Amino acid sequence: MESARRDILDTFGCMLGGSGSPGIDELFAVIARWGGRDESRVLLRGTRLPAPQAALLNASMGHALDFDDTLDTGGSIHPGVSVLGSVLAVCDSLAAVTGGVRGRDVLLAVALGLDVSCRIALAATLDRGWHRTAAIGVFGATAAAGKLIGLTPEQMLAAFGIAYSHAAGNRQCILDGALTKRMQAGQAASAGVFSAVSAHTGFTGARNIFNGRFGFFELYQPNGYDASVLLRDLGTAFRGEALSYKPYPCGRPLHAAIDAALIARAQLKIERPDDIGSVTIEADPAGHSDQFGRGLTKRRPTQVVEAQFAQPFLVAIALVHGKVGIAEVDGLGDASVLSLSDRIAGVARDHRPRGSLSITVQRTDGRLVTVEASDPIGSPEKPLTNAQLEAKLRDCARNAMQPLSDVNLDGLLAAIGRLETLPDARELMTAFAG
Repeated sequence: MESARRDILDTFGCMLGGSGSPGIDELFAVIARWGGRDESRVLLRGTRLPAPQAALLNASMGHALDFDDTLDTGGSIHPGVSVLGSVLAVCDSLAAVTGGVRGRDVLLAVALGLDVSCRIALAATLDRGWHRTAAIGVFGATAAAGKLIGLTPEQMLAAFGIAYSHAAGNRQCILDGALTKRMQAGQAASAGVFSAVSAHTGFTGARNIFNGRFGFFELYQPNGYDASVLLRDLGTAFRGEALSYKPYPCGRPLHAAIDAALIARAQLKIERPDDIGSVTIEADPAGHSDQFGRGLTKRRPTQVVEAQFAQPFLVAIALVHGKVGIAEVDGLGDASVLSLSDRIAGVARDHRPRGSLSITVQRTDGRLVTVEASDPIGSPEKPLTNAQLEAKLRDCARNAMQPLSDVNLDGLLAAIGRLETLPDARELMTAFAG
């Protein structure tokens, strides 16, 4: 219950923070023009749309900042946005029939959806370039929606089969800095709602979804899966408990480097950019090539999606400002950051384990420190406190598309804190739906 609650808190904050991010207005303009049934609310837009479209928009907002939950051991899937996007939309759509969905049922649906997404991600052992948040997250979103709707086991199987027909999403959009990355998370949420509702009507999908001749693993993960992971400790171990929550709005694999840079800055008592003489990032050959062999965008990103995955740029932010927040990552034209980013040296070392790195920072007065990157902050081993998660939500709210009052944020935090006792979970959206 607590891990599901923390995920809802973190994900809702990310939705608020990403509500006005690039790409969201464009998606809203297209979907609102098409209109449809006034069914499910869209955060901060003052409108209702058909449930799949509302889920698409809310989940896309949640993934826009790249600030959402991450399964570090599961290929960095972000399961929360597609699950919560699906759940919020279904809660609204069911209200006319049931009079409201209980908060405890929302907690259950979220826990289930996270567990399903994480299990599939853990079973897919080889990185083949899928955007797991979308291609795998669709199954978690479907499970959560189907649980709320009350699908029978046979209907849930059909829903998973329908979801398999929707499973898609690639990481080429990340390499190209494209806005489709955030849309793909919304696509998974939308398809989750569609799949569950379609199955409820009697529509069918593939049955041998994961292990069939043309099932998900054989088709999407050839020679790169362990299907036994799907059912290991099913019902007793909930994989959502292993999720990490991000202290920085950028790709999770870059967090260890940011942690190391902030430690170096503190140890050297750096206060101004002029205090920094040189910076060297030493990494394994693959990690070095990924960040220092891909051209200028890693040092001087031209759009936020590029910045979220640009190690030299993010390390420069950490050293210059002493923090890496939403505004700092958005500061693509920050002269001090760009100047330092241009000077950061990258070194490849064959002896380094894959994914490891260290940062050496030298002050202009000659003093230097080397910090070896370790398990990043926000992981289950170094968790963010509930107070830190609440502070993160408030920071995200300050970056929402319209001002949000402290009273409304206090109300949201209180509602999440007592979610299992809420008779109607729509209360979560009441202050933010416009």
